[in-house]
Amino acid sequence: MTPSPTGSHQDSVGRFYIYLFQHIEAVGLGKVRMAPFDVELAPDVVVQPDVLVVLKANLDKVTEARIIGAPDLVIEVASPSTSTYDRHKKNDAYARAGVPEYWIADPAARTVEVLVLENGEYYALGVFRGQAKLPSRIAPEMTAPVESFFA
Repeated sequence: MTPSPTGSHQDSVGRFYIYLFQHIEAVGLGKVRMAPFDVELAPDVVVQPDVLVVLKANLDKVTEARIIGAPDLVIEVASPSTSTYDRHKKNDAYARAGVPEYWIADPAARTVEVLVLENGEYYALGVFRGQAKLPSRIAPEMTAPVESFFA
């Protein structure tokens, strides 16, 4: 059994959710969800990203019980017990499903790596920390500094 997330993990998940809710969902640009909520990437591949965004053009993927297909953005908040899984198995599953943008947040290092899908593979736009702003293609108006997502 996987241990429960730590307080710093949950704090970061909440901060990403609140920020994206205010800047995406509250202004009518899409839907924001946080775990636990199923995302069916393929009939036999179901994941629960920590936070996800589905933009308005793709809202037909959102059902009451799950999201069917690739969200536009997924965020995984790494923890020691899940970091290898997040960086390899989930990375591969998200790429195969066509998730355009994938962020891996690390509360211990207080960083966010932004990955974008190009030609079926993820490429890093960089690892960001401190006062840096995230160069998101899905949420291009990101004005919060990276450090604001960590306790």
